[in-house]
Amino acid sequence: MTDPFARLPEVPAFTVTTTSTALPGGDTSPQLSWTGAPTGTKSYAVTMYDPDAPTMSGFWHWAVANIPATVTSLPEGSVPEPAFQLPNDARVAGFVGAAPPAGHGPHRYFVTVHALDVEDIGVPADGTPALLGFAMSSHTLGRATLIRTAETPGVERIEVSRLIPATAEAVFAVLTDPKGHVDIDASGMLLDADGDPVERPGDRFVVHMDREALGDVPLGKYDVEVVITELVPGEEIAWTVEGQFRPHVGHVYGYRLTPAEGGTLVTSYYDWSRVGDEWRERVTFPVVPESALKATLGILERTVRRRG
Repeated sequence: MTDPFARLPEVPAFTVTTTSTALPGGDTSPQLSWTGAPTGTKSYAVTMYDPDAPTMSGFWHWAVANIPATVTSLPEGSVPEPAFQLPNDARVAGFVGAAPPAGHGPHRYFVTVHALDVEDIGVPADGTPALLGFAMSSHTLGRATLIRTAETPGVERIEVSRLIPATAEAVFAVLTDPKGHVDIDASGMLLDADGDPVERPGDRFVVHMDREALGDVPLGKYDVEVVITELVPGEEIAWTVEGQFRPHVGHVYGYRLTPAEGGTLVTSYYDWSRVGDEWRERVTFPVVPESALKATLGILERTVRRRG
């Protein structure tokens, strides 16, 4: 893992702490206190840096220069004069909180107090944090670093909607019919189904599958059980799929129906938030892409019209 200090001269460490529970999230700079700075310290600088950002140079969230040597703490949300905050990589002269890209994994945030041997580091107020770092490289007596992490979960649910010119009852009649699921399938995987129309959560029916239609996993033809997880007549139906492997994948498909002018607004959703790590390593999600959900809604409209 990238160490932002690996190419810098080694210097003594001292201690920094914070009482800010939100560090590093939010756009309010954290409270910081530090002790044990080396003898000869004439000023401090403070930086917050993300080496895990998807750039060639990381991401600077905060940079403060010319903090007097008599100051050993910063209150939340401000810095003392004559210290000043440089523009960060969002080009804001202040603090910008952590916001890792969704699904990019955990990012580390290095909050560092730099003890310097000069009162004025000589960097202009519109300088960059990188310029500050370059100027400090030959004036740093010690560093105190606090590391925090943050992560933004990836998108784990797809929703698409379409107005279907039919009653909710007519749409629901297709969605509760096992063969209706086959009729509206846009993936090409569903070959046929056996079972009675579902009426309540816990009902099941069998679907005959052909995974070669997707070409993602060499499973060929096989059967799965569709298990209804939610059913409110005329309003919502959802289900999961139990196949031949254990544990079951755990993704959920569903439809919500809302009466609207001209028919029924039908929302199709696919949720894989409960899928375990074992399956995430074996299968690329979403198995059914957003384009297929949209196509299914178009086929649903046609199927409802033909059945009506």
